[in-house]
Amino acid sequence: MSLLTREDLRHHSALAWACLVLLAGTGIGLWLLGRQGAALGTAAALLGCLGLILPPRERMPVLPRRLRALPRWLDATPVLATLLSTPGYGLGWFYRPGPYDEVVHLVNGVLAGAVFIAMLRADGRCRPARRLVWSVAAFGLALAAGWELFEWATGLIGDRLDTVTDVALTALGTVLAAAWAVWRETPASRDTRLPGPCR
Repeated sequence: MSLLTREDLRHHSALAWACLVLLAGTGIGLWLLGRQGAALGTAAALLGCLGLILPPRERMPVLPRRLRALPRWLDATPVLATLLSTPGYGLGWFYRPGPYDEVVHLVNGVLAGAVFIAMLRADGRCRPARRLVWSVAAFGLALAAGWELFEWATGLIGDRLDTVTDVALTALGTVLAAAWAVWRETPASRDTRLPGPCR
C-alpha cells in the first residue's frame, strides 16, 4: 500500500494547509525577532501537525473507526490551536495584561469540542441535544483539568483565579461548539452523513 497517494491529497483540507503556511511564517518571524527557542518550538509543533494531517487515516485500519471517519476539515483544528497559542509562548503574551489568555482557552475549547462532537457522531447514532451538550461539557471539563495539571507539572500555571478561569473558559468553548452543532441540526442535515435532530 502506498504511503500517500494523489487521491489522499485530494481529501486534505485547504484550510489546514493554509494554516500550516501561516504557522511556518510565524516560526520564521520569531526567528527573525531573535526568539530562536520559540522558533524551534514552532517548527516542532509544525512537524507534529503534519504528522496528524498527512497520514491517509481513511484507509488505515489500525486506527479506531471514529478517527478514520473524522471529516478532513477538522484537520485545521490542531493547526489553528497551535497558531493561536504560538505568540503566547513565543512573545510572552500569556503573561501580559489583556484578554489574550482567555481568548485562547475559549477558542481552543470550541476547536476541541468540534473534534469531540465529530467523534461522537462517527457511530451514526442519534443523540438528543441535551445529552450531546452534557457529554461535550464533561469532555471540556476533563480536557481543561488535564491541561491545568500539565501546566502545574511544568511550572507554567498562574494563580488560582487564572486556573479556574482557564478551566471554565475551555469548558464553555466546548459547550458553545455543542450549541452550534445542535443549532445546525435541521431536517436538511438528514441529507448528509450527520444524523438529524433527535426528538
